[in-house]
Amino acid sequence: MGTLEDMKRPDVKIVRWPAESGKLTRFRMQGLPCLIVVARGAQVPELTGTHEDWVRHPAETWELQARVASLRNKAMSRSTAPVVDEDGLLRYGSEILPLTVSEAEVFRGLLHRRPGIASRTELAERLLYANRSASQNALDLHIMRLRRKVHSIGLTIETVRGRGFLLKARA
Repeated sequence: MGTLEDMKRPDVKIVRWPAESGKLTRFRMQGLPCLIVVARGAQVPELTGTHEDWVRHPAETWELQARVASLRNKAMSRSTAPVVDEDGLLRYGSEILPLTVSEAEVFRGLLHRRPGIASRTELAERLLYANRSASQNALDLHIMRLRRKVHSIGLTIETVRGRGFLLKARA
């Protein structure tokens, strides 16, 4: 068991590319920081944000440690931002809210685009991934439920007419 500080540190996932491309997809959907170890001769995947980095295999131990530390520091600096963990718990500040599997996937979609707009199509695809139902009515129902839940911890989900949804901290 580590110290309290170790437990607060975000876990950086290490993924072998392209062998573990499925894992990378899952980790990306969860918004987890990833170090991608690219096989010799393989094309480097496109990175989706500052929570990802890559290194060519074989890599020196010091380089792996430095890149993991860098990703961990970046993740810690955004720890004031809302996060949905692997158990479907929404963490924001000192607040913790349990989310259903579907709500967690929709919220991860909002987080993935933050501070930008998450399109209805993108959120519906995540909903389909979570529970095989992605109708407009199902998405609207999940958004309505999420709005009620996140309002209590200082977040809002705004509709941007014709474009999608915007996750914001309440002023």
